[in-house]
Amino acid sequence: MEIYLDISRLCIETAAQKKYEGLIRQYFKAKALDKEKITLEKQINALKYFLEKADFSLLRNFCSHAGLVETMAVLIVPRQVEDMHVLFNDKTLPVGRFHL
Repeated sequence: MEIYLDISRLCIETAAQKKYEGLIRQYFKAKALDKEKITLEKQINALKYFLEKADFSLLRNFCSHAGLVETMAVLIVPRQVEDMHVLFNDKTLPVGRFHL
């Protein structure tokens, strides 16, 4: 699963928080048995993990030194959510067991 974060005007942490809040609003608007609701749950859980586990000072530092070319960061979420990573400026940054 891929979650796109618009970082054109926000830092990556704020962009993730905004995306998380938007997905929660969208979740409660979805129909009870809607397939979309399952996808939204997965995205919400992944973003919750990301917001709890990521070292945002390191991510912000990397993004500011990378010469902000990209306006999007992509949160790549494999089956094992602990193995998620961020794709930014053609660089892959691990999130779960953070080792930048």
